[in-house]
Amino acid sequence: MKAISILNDVIGPVMRGPSSSHTAGSYRLAALARSLLDDAPAEAEFTFDPGGSYARCYESQASDLAFAAGSMGWSITDDRFPRALALAPAAGLQ
Repeated sequence: MKAISILNDVIGPVMRGPSSSHTAGSYRLAALARSLLDDAPAEAEFTFDPGGSYARCYESQASDLAFAAGSMGWSITDDRFPRALALAPAAGLQ
């Protein structure tokens, strides 16, 4: 039986900040979309409601990086995360 981690399994999963909703949430959305495709997307476009929270803070809260990392199938704790947008073209993602 797998050991239960109080921090990761009970309190919450491992995530990357600065925001649980804008960073970790964005990553989870992109990772889910990738898993539904059952393959790596060749292109991704993320659009936001101009009056919503993403439009105001997607860069400052690292949502842009999270969408890219999740779309490429990386772990949220991947060391490449801060360079996700720069590395996306080399990974075949536009």
